[in-house]
Amino acid sequence: MSVPKAARLIPQPLSGGPFEEIVHVSSFVVVKNGARILLAKRLRPESTAGKWVLPAVVINYGEDPRAAASRVVKEQLGVESTKASLIDVQSYGDRHWDICFVYRVDVPGIGSISGDIEKVEYFDLGGLPPELRSDHREVIDMLSARSAI
Repeated sequence: MSVPKAARLIPQPLSGGPFEEIVHVSSFVVVKNGARILLAKRLRPESTAGKWVLPAVVINYGEDPRAAASRVVKEQLGVESTKASLIDVQSYGDRHWDICFVYRVDVPGIGSISGDIEKVEYFDLGGLPPELRSDHREVIDMLSARSAI
């Protein structure tokens, strides 16, 4: 039986150096309450502290994207998802390339949130917070343009 492998991300230089050509493969989750979507305000890592994001996780090497979506719900929102449906696959990037599997998930509520998250809150699509990470805004905008949310 083979040993599972973990994905490794190559650190990006913070100032002036060349960027490595890497790909992030992630699962994003969209949790809705009526017409509103759930966002999480990050505490960590420091580079994203104070930013609102969709719950998301880098997929581990060999991990199924749907399993990663279930994992992000458990790890970040402290509950088990009751349903996960793939609603979009997106790719974009400039400093690195992102491939994102986006799932619509149902949850019975919010449990004990991750220590990396300050709080979670539902927002109307027309009233997203200005502190929303720009790449997560791109994901939401693309979902809206494709009538996926």
